[in-house]
Amino acid sequence: MAQLRAFDAVAQTLHFGRAADRLGIAQPTISKEIRRLERAIGVPLFNRSAGGTTLTAAGERLRKPAAAVLEQVRSFEAAASLVKREAQGAVTIAASPSIVNALLPETLRAADDRQLGVHIQALEVETGEVLDAVEHGRADLGIGHLIGDANRAVKRRLGRDELRVLVHRSVAPAVRGRFDLAQLTNVPFLLWPRERSPEYYDFLMDICRQRGLDEPLILTGTSRISGSWRYFLEDGRAFSLVPEDFARKEVGEGVAAYQLEPPAFLPLEVAWNKNASADVMRVLEIIVDLTHDRRGYGPAVT
Repeated sequence: MAQLRAFDAVAQTLHFGRAADRLGIAQPTISKEIRRLERAIGVPLFNRSAGGTTLTAAGERLRKPAAAVLEQVRSFEAAASLVKREAQGAVTIAASPSIVNALLPETLRAADDRQLGVHIQALEVETGEVLDAVEHGRADLGIGHLIGDANRAVKRRLGRDELRVLVHRSVAPAVRGRFDLAQLTNVPFLLWPRERSPEYYDFLMDICRQRGLDEPLILTGTSRISGSWRYFLEDGRAFSLVPEDFARKEVGEGVAAYQLEPPAFLPLEVAWNKNASADVMRVLEIIVDLTHDRRGYGPAVT
């Protein structure tokens, strides 16, 4: 199965390095798996040259059957994971970094207060991976901002979260608590790579352009804003745009969180498995209640 996953990843990206990144393995490993598969089949699957990687005629014929097999395996794994969690009376919630800071703990607290009798497991995922975690069975529920288009899951908009500018106070001043992004023409924008979540990335780019920052200098290479990359903010080397809850946790060390002028709001969404259990739906009800009543979010919309 590792060989099929390697073949599928390279066939999609036509790049061994990017395929390795997608699978979270080293490039030599993925090259070795492809060579093993080619030896087993008896024909080369890729043309490798200085100009790039392309599928051979044989590789092209096998691309769709390989993808179909992998899809069947993922469906089985998702069903098996769901059966296991239901047997254990557990509900797993996938949440992106901005959700882990505030909304997820509030959900866990509310579930305890209501004495649901459900064991809730938190699964922290990177930006852009919330919906994938639900659709591939790693989670029963997923909460995040602009999580993407659902295929095998049900998605609902919960409301909206106001964006904040995270920037060192020394970089540029705010006026009456609000911030003009056009001041940051020469300051890099600390942001995860677009391929992690194209819709979210493009949304933030539009926010910049609408506020006079037409061509922001993008500083990518990280999957998240906090952690080891936070020094870019602390040293005044970069700025970022983040949801309000996340911003509250990140202020300090000279880093301030300012409102945009004019304000901007980010859609908050939840997804769940179409065959969700009664326990999952009870946890979903808590999430909907929290976001509906919470300041900063609009009414829940189906």
